[in-house]
Amino acid sequence: MKKTYGCLVILLILLLSWQTGFAAPFSSRDFFRKGVAYENQKAYGEAIDMFTEAIKLDPTYADAYLHRGKAYRIYEISATREAIDDFSSAIALLPKNAEAYYERGLVNAFVINNEAAKSDMITAAGLGHEDARQWLMALNDRKVDAPPPVVAPKTEPTGQQQGFELADYLPGGVRPIVYFDFDRAVIKPEGFPVLDEIGGVLRQRLPTAVILVVGHTDNIGTKGYNAELSLRRAEAVRDYLTVKHGIDAARILAEGYGEMAPEDTNETESGRARNRRAVLAGIHE
Repeated sequence: MKKTYGCLVILLILLLSWQTGFAAPFSSRDFFRKGVAYENQKAYGEAIDMFTEAIKLDPTYADAYLHRGKAYRIYEISATREAIDDFSSAIALLPKNAEAYYERGLVNAFVINNEAAKSDMITAAGLGHEDARQWLMALNDRKVDAPPPVVAPKTEPTGQQQGFELADYLPGGVRPIVYFDFDRAVIKPEGFPVLDEIGGVLRQRLPTAVILVVGHTDNIGTKGYNAELSLRRAEAVRDYLTVKHGIDAARILAEGYGEMAPEDTNETESGRARNRRAVLAGIHE
């Protein structure tokens, strides 16, 4: 009897081990869903943990960055840097993510980084974010550093498309990116054909389109200096399109993200060279 009982115990242990060994591991989506469930229950600390696990499994999970940034903004008032970094990561992965621009604008406004807040809200509004439009209207009503009157056309009630891929309008293989030399904001000669193609598209095929130019740097230098350098790179692209191709400057938003969104590693010179860039994205056709 004891022998039979012992065999049953061993069999049960083996069965449990087999089930554990073949149990499906959690995926990034599973962790994300758990995070959203915690978020809905206002358990923001637990939500942050779940979104972090989702990001560990999939570093390109833009929604996980967005939701974790929101949780940081609500749950941990001192975690403004973490929230801004998460929203910036979401934007880098999805450059037309209006909600991420809006949320980052709220954090920038909270830390009294007014210019950055206004810039984010202008971009979010250009992408059709209604709350960002309301924020800008309130800012204008207070007459505090009001934004330019014309940046992007208003959203049409007919469901007009928001956001588009510039690459879809360019010859095959051409990416809407131009690169820069170290510590320079001068467009390299190889970037001119790309911008000329884009200028032609904006004049002839998309005569009312609004685009966003985002400048980037490598990680050499201070963050403040790199933020300013990245903006100058974006402005150089905007100025080329306005001067050379006659595109209305109100149709081109220029942003500088400094070193926050590298395309490649900063551990090698070739990687840093790829990070010294300006990327063009369609906002509104």
